[in-house]
Amino acid sequence: MMIPPNEDVLVLAERWLKLLSDLGRAQATLSAYRSALSHYFAFCSQNSIEPEKARFEDLAAYISPQLPGMPFPAASATLQLRLSAIRLWYDFLVYQDICSLNPLPRSGLPGSAYTGRGLVPRITRLPVIPDDEQWLRFLMHVSAASLRDRLMLALAYYGALRRAEVASLMLEDIDPAHRLIRVRAETTKNRRERIVCYSSAVTPVLANHFRQLRLAGYREGALFRSASDRNHGAPLSFWNWSKTVRKWALDAGLPQITTHTFRHLRLTHLARFGWKLHELAAYAGHRDPRTTQIYIHLSGSDLAGRMAAAVAEIDRKVAGLIFQTETR
Repeated sequence: MMIPPNEDVLVLAERWLKLLSDLGRAQATLSAYRSALSHYFAFCSQNSIEPEKARFEDLAAYISPQLPGMPFPAASATLQLRLSAIRLWYDFLVYQDICSLNPLPRSGLPGSAYTGRGLVPRITRLPVIPDDEQWLRFLMHVSAASLRDRLMLALAYYGALRRAEVASLMLEDIDPAHRLIRVRAETTKNRRERIVCYSSAVTPVLANHFRQLRLAGYREGALFRSASDRNHGAPLSFWNWSKTVRKWALDAGLPQITTHTFRHLRLTHLARFGWKLHELAAYAGHRDPRTTQIYIHLSGSDLAGRMAAAVAEIDRKVAGLIFQTETR
């Protein structure tokens, strides 16, 4: 028998999300948490579980089908996000004296039902980025797009900007004299403001874009605006930007390219040309340098350099023995 979530549970979920909104959480985060709770409540309905009375065993049953190799596997990041949302919601219920114990405790807490290293293993994969040939092919395809869209691509790449960051740029955020872009704290993922730059090669294109905006009567506000008849002049949303890049990627035969690819690629290129870890972290706006370390690995420079310095002589001997017939 399937029991729909009672209204009190749904109200509690919205109260919690409203609290997070008041504390300044991004709308994208709130939407992701709401979706995660909806998924969990659907499971509870199917299994006749009252969410506010769930036990650790119930949460284990919820997790199990989503693990790799199970009937309904979820991507590692998706599962981690769902568990984070559920855990935080139960923290709220405990704070409200609705639950006496969080059924999904953090690992390692004394006296908790689970004290292992992590409830679910976190799988971390390197980003998929295009090689040089694919990147040039993609850029050749994009060269026929509108000036606005090409400029968005250029600034997203040069500044290693996330999709929300590039779509939220304001005219006031650009410093043409020094070729700098101010990424405002409220538009970033971790609410940390930073300064990035763009190439002198894009300066005349940017100046042309500014001129077009002034002719249309815009001297402040959004840098990128809609050109459609339905909402002409309205600030362009990151959803529109995502759709544009998705279409480019499919038309170019490179479906792996997304709006985040430009950020990955720029940071990888900077690492390849010798930028240090702390420099990359500051440019990317990362709190944790371990996140930035990915781009050092992707660049290959650090790994190849260390290997060559450490074992160059023995590597030559190994290759000489393996391929001695080819080198005669």
